[in-house]
Amino acid sequence: MMNLKGHVLVVDDLETNREALARMLEREGLTTSVAQDGLEALERLRESSFDAVLLDVMMPRLDGIQTLTVMKREEALRDIPVIMLSAVNEARAIRECIELGADDYLPKPIDRSLLRARLSSGLRRKELLDREKANLQRLEATNEELRRLGQLKSRFLATAAHDLKNPLTTVLILLDQITEAAASVESGAAQRRSADRIRESVNRMLGIIQAILDSATHEAGVLPLVLEPVDLIPLARTVLEENQDYAQSKHLHLALATGESSLKILADHARMRDVLDNLVNNAIKFSPHQRKIEVRLARSDRRARLEVLDEGPGLTDEDLQKAFAPYQRLSARPTGNEISTGLGLSIVKHLVELHHGSVKASSTPGQGAVFTLELPLAEG
Repeated sequence: MMNLKGHVLVVDDLETNREALARMLEREGLTTSVAQDGLEALERLRESSFDAVLLDVMMPRLDGIQTLTVMKREEALRDIPVIMLSAVNEARAIRECIELGADDYLPKPIDRSLLRARLSSGLRRKELLDREKANLQRLEATNEELRRLGQLKSRFLATAAHDLKNPLTTVLILLDQITEAAASVESGAAQRRSADRIRESVNRMLGIIQAILDSATHEAGVLPLVLEPVDLIPLARTVLEENQDYAQSKHLHLALATGESSLKILADHARMRDVLDNLVNNAIKFSPHQRKIEVRLARSDRRARLEVLDEGPGLTDEDLQKAFAPYQRLSARPTGNEISTGLGLSIVKHLVELHHGSVKASSTPGQGAVFTLELPLAEG
């Protein structure tokens, strides 16, 4: 006959009964603990893990029925099998225990073979219940992971959709210029320049679309980064040039200021370009006509510092608190009837943090805003 396995709590107010039952159970291969009344039993149950309880009905301080009542009220204890023990073979007490949720009832003196059979059945039910709980926990963890992946997918698609808007805006502006240039003497050269810029914007959109197609391979909950040395100075010039037509449509002056000849970081070139483009595009979107937007680049200890300064309406204290949260509409409104999704700055924050950098905003209402990035410089 195989030994039983499990940890059983023996609860009886008589020491001789406790010891006799403990020895009986240990001969069956079980581990035992003892308690002299219901209060001590509840204390032990809350401190340790048990697979079954042998619970005497008649005890001082807190009797078996009262102890069983408390156990069934507590979520952590209610599923532990309980076998009630009593020298009084009283039908009413037996019925009350069963109604309260006791698994079985044994009269004293205890018959060893009967105790083994009842305990074996109770321990088996407990094992199955524990297995079911473990499976449920794994299922809940899987569901939570699926929800997280769903949120990641939504965030990625929202980011991609937002990034597609900026080159599309450039395409629309350039098409307007082509229409206007068609009537001029130098229309051929103007159209070629505009066509080149349209081609650049379309190629960029194709790159974003490819990123969406590649999203199925993303793992670990982050966008993949292809790290390489990236010089922020020529990158900033490129981004300003790409946004020049958009800025000119509002008669804005874009400027780059730096005292450095080179400022290299280890970064994903495309993602860092998205960061700068979002910040410059955001500044243009909210700037009144005939103002200045400046990108400043400098070295600060072992970090590169990039600042985008505008002369727009600035940010309120409330704006500053929520500026980098997704889908947040700030107090300022686009000055050219553009659509704002409230995603741009949250995308910037996410991408900068993926590069182990930081981003912050500062502002005095009515005097413009400053967005400051700090990123680790490339070694060497």
